[in-house]
Amino acid sequence: MPLMRDAKTYNTAHDDYDPRLVRNYPGRIFNADPKNDNELYAAVKKMAIGNRVWDWSWGSVLKKAMAEAETVPGFEQVMERKAYIERYLAEIGRTHGAHYVAGWVTLADAQFLYWAVRQLKPKTIVQAGVSNGLSTAFMMLALAKNGPDGKLYGIDLPAVFDPKNTDWLTKGEVYGVAIPEGKTSGWMVPDIYRDRCEMQAGDAKELLPPLVDRLDTIDLFFHDSDHTYDHMIFEFEQAMRKLSPGGAIIADDVSWNASLWDFADVHHVPSYNFRGTVGTAFFPKRPS
Repeated sequence: MPLMRDAKTYNTAHDDYDPRLVRNYPGRIFNADPKNDNELYAAVKKMAIGNRVWDWSWGSVLKKAMAEAETVPGFEQVMERKAYIERYLAEIGRTHGAHYVAGWVTLADAQFLYWAVRQLKPKTIVQAGVSNGLSTAFMMLALAKNGPDGKLYGIDLPAVFDPKNTDWLTKGEVYGVAIPEGKTSGWMVPDIYRDRCEMQAGDAKELLPPLVDRLDTIDLFFHDSDHTYDHMIFEFEQAMRKLSPGGAIIADDVSWNASLWDFADVHHVPSYNFRGTVGTAFFPKRPS
């Protein structure tokens, strides 16, 4: 692939990729503002040394988050489904001579999302880009741990493997997002939380604006769909229309472009880069 995936959006696997072009500085806090009263930001700042949170600081935090998640009803089902997907994709990979990827966040990123939901205590989460739903499942576990209230709304274009479609069977091809045949977006969410998780299949460009229109507020928005700069800005702007005071915007794959950092700059709020993969912009409860 060329260096540029799209306008202001870079191919991280290219030899000429430079993280400075997208301001991808793992552990960095931008616009470190001590007056920001966002609860998630306060939790991040406790671990900071200056304007940075080092990777080693997260070790015990994520370990505790995972240990707590393991006690939440439905956790075992999430991990069983994760193992099933891994076996399924490995099997069809051997059968068809291609490489199939689940299109999910890393387990560490999922633990970070669980921890973030536990800190922020959101009542309404909107997620654009779900795939099998590892991130969705961990956020739902955190919502359940928070209490009986709270709901997650997801939008996704499901990439379901179809053995009858030759587009899925090219030898040597890498399929970056694959959902097992017979499943659909977010199927990893435990069955007991289905009434608290609403999924829509389609393009976020079409579905996100009307979803935002019908919601009273959004406490947490999580982007994991089209990672081009312009589309990410579009999603952030849509979420901002209903983002509640003290809310947060989180984005996956922040190594592709600087959209989240630029968006946070425009709104004069701090943002944080978790290990070069996930970024968070923190909005205050009260204007400083």
